[in-house]
Amino acid sequence: MKKLIMLSVVVALAAGLSACGGDGGGKTVVITPGAPADSNTKFGAKFAADFKADPNSDPASVSASDVVPVDPTAKPSPVN
Repeated sequence: MKKLIMLSVVVALAAGLSACGGDGGGKTVVITPGAPADSNTKFGAKFAADFKADPNSDPASVSASDVVPVDPTAKPSPVN
């Protein structure tokens, strides 16, 4: 039984390696990666603009969606 398993493993490895090698005559495609994206833009364009703003400029005004009201009397919801 052990010899049969070892034989099947050797045959599988030989088949796998023969499929990978050889001169298939195919063209080699080289893909060059693009320039890395600015790490601040993944948070959104407004964040990137605010992050790159001059430190001595006027501060950005707070909008209604920046601050979420919290109700301290609300009943906690269960975590599943």
